[in-house]
Amino acid sequence: MARKRRRTRKTNGAGSITKLPGYRSNPWMVRGPAEIQIDGSTKRKVIGYYATSDEAEIALAKYKINRFNLDEKDTTLGELFEIFLENKKKEVKTKRSWEKYEKAFYTYLFHLKDKPIRNINYAELQDVLLGTVEGTSKHLKQALVGVYDIGIKSNILSSNIGSLLKISKTKAYTRKINIFDKETIHKIIEFSNTSNNLRMKKMADMTLILLYSGMRAGELRTIEKENIFLNENYMIGGIKTEAGKNRIIPIHPFIKNLIVKYIDEYPSKKYLFSQERSDRCFSDVTFVNNFLEFRKLLNFEYNRHATRHTFISEMKRLGISADKIKKIVGHSTSDITDGVYTHYEPEDLIKEVIKIRY
Repeated sequence: MARKRRRTRKTNGAGSITKLPGYRSNPWMVRGPAEIQIDGSTKRKVIGYYATSDEAEIALAKYKINRFNLDEKDTTLGELFEIFLENKKKEVKTKRSWEKYEKAFYTYLFHLKDKPIRNINYAELQDVLLGTVEGTSKHLKQALVGVYDIGIKSNILSSNIGSLLKISKTKAYTRKINIFDKETIHKIIEFSNTSNNLRMKKMADMTLILLYSGMRAGELRTIEKENIFLNENYMIGGIKTEAGKNRIIPIHPFIKNLIVKYIDEYPSKKYLFSQERSDRCFSDVTFVNNFLEFRKLLNFEYNRHATRHTFISEMKRLGISADKIKKIVGHSTSDITDGVYTHYEPEDLIKEVIKIRY
């Protein structure tokens, strides 16, 4: 009958020493504490095999003194952030609860994402936080505290710099949102028709769809192909409010060919605008960064929200009723008569949208 393995018990997170069965010259196996790997799994590293229990105890003690796992010395800030983000996705109920961290990180810490986290100092991170508004700096600090915690648990780091960071006191301000002028819209149309820059051409096309539909950028990014009804000239989509979700979004004739084009771009993918290397929808961070680049390229100052304001302003200029505009763009109504008793067929809304001629 084989002898049972004998183990010297340690407290959780202290590693272990186990005597292996059989006749061995070095029967005492020493393993370090469980470590979180880059893919999110855990692994207990075997430190070595020793002849006596005393040698094993000394080896484990030396390992704990030098806590760094030298195999992970080049682990980057971005790699640990991805583990943090995956953990957040499992913890929270809604996409918006974790997307704020992703957006803040890739907007403000993108330049540090490929840098080994051991080589990043406090001043670098603090400068970033102080260059943002209060709300954004809170999201960044929360993310960094989580990232550094993962680094500590993985024996990559020994202290949490994130917890020492100070929140910015700069208050957010509301920008005045202007509407697109006709000249700029025509420049975007021309660019869409003639440019060979495929990445910027896609931004031109997405901007035109927003201008002719009144959709939010997030609604366009996440709309699924199965909810696009080309023969009936409308889509079903929307986010945010109850009035905005699952609403009828008319397809203006001007953008119909653009929608067909992107349905065919990745035929097997779920979303109208999908990421090239995955089945996920076009990310908010990519959209924002590309829109800023596109805006600079065409030399205009309007932000992405201005497309929706332009659409609503044009509908009002055309004399279209307020309740129809609310139905199309997904605004709630305070009038109980409009909200409960007024129903519109898709054709009622489509015939109003096709009046737009920028």
